[in-house]
Amino acid sequence: MSDALLTLLRWCLLALVYLFFFRVLQATWSGSTTSVAVRRVGAAVGGHQPVQAGPVEAPPHLVVLEPAARGGQRVEVTGELTIGRAAGCQLIFEDTYLSQRHARVSPAEGGLVIEDLGSTNGTYINSQRVTKPVLGRRGDRVQFGGVIMELA
Repeated sequence: MSDALLTLLRWCLLALVYLFFFRVLQATWSGSTTSVAVRRVGAAVGGHQPVQAGPVEAPPHLVVLEPAARGGQRVEVTGELTIGRAAGCQLIFEDTYLSQRHARVSPAEGGLVIEDLGSTNGTYINSQRVTKPVLGRRGDRVQFGGVIMELA
């Protein structure tokens, strides 16, 4: 082989190595910057919430419908809850249609905010694909891959 061909192959290999590192950094960066800002619905002028007397509502929760092995399991949502297969998720399912970090659920006034985290198979509320953070209400069915849950 000639020296020019070897030099060209070295440059191509170097370019591939840099491209690989760029893709790793890009994947890491996009995974760490995913977030959602949820405004409280019905906030009073000046940022003060009006005081309301009445019964205290139980925090919203999710009830597992599918997979059948975990059917009926109730998950109380008091803070941000990540659903997926990864060990860092708060709610882990062994489902091949579920992404490592599939979706995020957090409480909000009137229900739960459901956000897809760029999953492969998508997140659905009442058979409608979630493309941005959506407020789910009691009785809604939410599907994360092959996992189906109901908001209660």
